[in-house]
Amino acid sequence: MKAKKNRNWKIWDQAAGYSDILYRRATGDLPEMESAKSLCQAVQPVYKKGMKILDVGCGAGHYLRSLRARIDKDVNYTGVDQTKYSIALARKAFGGAVPFFVGDIFNLKFTDNAFDLVMCNNVLLHLPPPPAKAIAELLRVAKRYVIIRTVFGQRNYLIKEVRMPGEGSGQPRLRSPGKEELFNKDGEPLSYNFFNMYTEEYLRREISKIGKNFKVSIKSDDRPVEFDNRKVAAL
Repeated sequence: MKAKKNRNWKIWDQAAGYSDILYRRATGDLPEMESAKSLCQAVQPVYKKGMKILDVGCGAGHYLRSLRARIDKDVNYTGVDQTKYSIALARKAFGGAVPFFVGDIFNLKFTDNAFDLVMCNNVLLHLPPPPAKAIAELLRVAKRYVIIRTVFGQRNYLIKEVRMPGEGSGQPRLRSPGKEELFNKDGEPLSYNFFNMYTEEYLRREISKIGKNFKVSIKSDDRPVEFDNRKVAAL
């Protein structure tokens, strides 16, 4: 609970530059993300026309563009993201016909079983531990399927990627030689994002605690593409 009260991990609220990149993907100004291609590959076998889809951690709506191109041009889609700026860009990209909401994965403002398919891509790893509360919310609002795209480890790791001042904001990094403070007096980073990895066994166990009747299938991404994640705009 202590980690959730500390907002230093929520760098996305200041990462306007990253949201701008997602907007350019949503509008087709930048190429489609490899993760979006993999997502559609996971959605396609279970998708049926008319399904209601919820995208938790939707960013600027870049996954919607891929779903329309690869799955169904008339897909019934709703997007939720905790970053207000990203949601503003998503609404700009797709207009008022598509519902986009600012929301919290730990407390989704939807009724039980509201969506046929709930997807959450590259979000779980960036959340403060433990992941069970977020997973429980995804399962609660889903009627049939939940697709979570994340990384796994051979062991459970809690990782903090420490950010330099201004890094990730889309603005030039603040540079004052010898004065760039990364940590507070207690040794905690002043700005960071989580990049946690959990084992398959751990996540299976956590899901079984939420509900014994959930069927869990874990599949590897079979479309590996080498890229440097630090060069975001080039992907």
